[in-house]
Amino acid sequence: MNATWKRLRCRYRGSIATNRMVSEIVARLLAWRARVRGRSENDRLRDLAVACRRTANPRLRHTLHRELKPYLTSDGAQLWRSGRIGWSHAFEDFGEGGKSRAIATSLVLKAPAEGGEKGVLYSSFEYNWLKLVANHDIRAILREYYLVGATSWSPADYAVFGNLAGLSDDPIFMGISNIADTEAYRVMSPAIEPVPLMACDWTNPAFYAPKPRSERTIDILMVANWLPFKRHWLLFQALRNMPRTLRVVLVGRNAPGRTEREILAEARAFGVRQSLELITNVDIQSVTALQCDARVSLVCSRREGSCVAPAESLFADTPIALMEDAHVGVKAHVNVSTGMLLSSARMPAQLTEMLEQGERFAPRTWASAHISCSRSSALLNRQLREHAFRTGRPWTTDIAELCWRYVPSYVKPADRSRLEPAVASLRYKHGVELVAYDSAAPIR
Repeated sequence: MNATWKRLRCRYRGSIATNRMVSEIVARLLAWRARVRGRSENDRLRDLAVACRRTANPRLRHTLHRELKPYLTSDGAQLWRSGRIGWSHAFEDFGEGGKSRAIATSLVLKAPAEGGEKGVLYSSFEYNWLKLVANHDIRAILREYYLVGATSWSPADYAVFGNLAGLSDDPIFMGISNIADTEAYRVMSPAIEPVPLMACDWTNPAFYAPKPRSERTIDILMVANWLPFKRHWLLFQALRNMPRTLRVVLVGRNAPGRTEREILAEARAFGVRQSLELITNVDIQSVTALQCDARVSLVCSRREGSCVAPAESLFADTPIALMEDAHVGVKAHVNVSTGMLLSSARMPAQLTEMLEQGERFAPRTWASAHISCSRSSALLNRQLREHAFRTGRPWTTDIAELCWRYVPSYVKPADRSRLEPAVASLRYKHGVELVAYDSAAPIR
């Protein structure tokens, strides 16, 4: 009876929250409530921001953009900051890291230069942008720098976007977490300009030395924190009807109430016969080695951000599998060369097909041509350069190449030394301390 309850809870947990119809109904109700007479402007903005996150309907987005427009430029935009709209949600998600003044997972990609040439500050995740707003003179920073953001989830937190409005004549350049976000972010124009690059598009091929397929020892690898939205139960359900000799490795991170213990209990509830290997809180180098030793890399989430781990697996020359119902950014990179989309009903047969026919895939070749850090750096550089020329600003130096190695990093070590004076200037002139990593950053 206990196992049956666990299976039911896994299958239906979060089903209402991720239901598209329910989400659209909530969006319309919030958009209606925002117009109710007597509602405060702060409450109205909160309703509109959540409605933006809930809807995928173009007509409603157009309406929301019209409603939000007075609050995206000039004095109206100040209401987001004076009302601290979205602050508690963003900071609470990151615990102690949200309380620190240091800005994590961020890099200076270009130093400001003479003649009004702006530098480029790349900053991942919503809580870092709010720390810039809450603790620093962000207007002064944006007079010297273009700010390039990278969101952590799709759909995005539009209240945080609102806090970045009206601070500069230039937009904030915002990386997407899903292809659908490119159009969705336009509801916050002109404050936000989407950058059609996801966090999973910045992998450096040089870090991966794939094993020959015949020498690989891991059949199925899943790199995903232990939280429920990763839906490990779908794998467990499939494994029940697959050979018990399979080597299955799960790499994750502990969270309150979700550790290896809970994962193994779920596996038992679903009747998993294989001996699962669980690896917790491991360093990125160890993850890379596992990805290069796997025959299939799997992610089962229904909804999250771009999801970097599967993209890394592509550079390890490992085909990837995602669920066909997934709203996950890296799903856009699944094709005949890189992997398969799975249905829950056919998952055992589909995974078996991938294991038996692995030679038909060429994931590293495809990924190197389409989503390498060098290509993405060039695309971002071009978008920023074109904006600078369009607005009459000089552009004499290109950005440093960026890659994601669990956190954003410079591709070339020399760029760190070259840009250190700009990093120091941010610290001494604006009080902005950049740190490579903090434990509150979103887990992969």
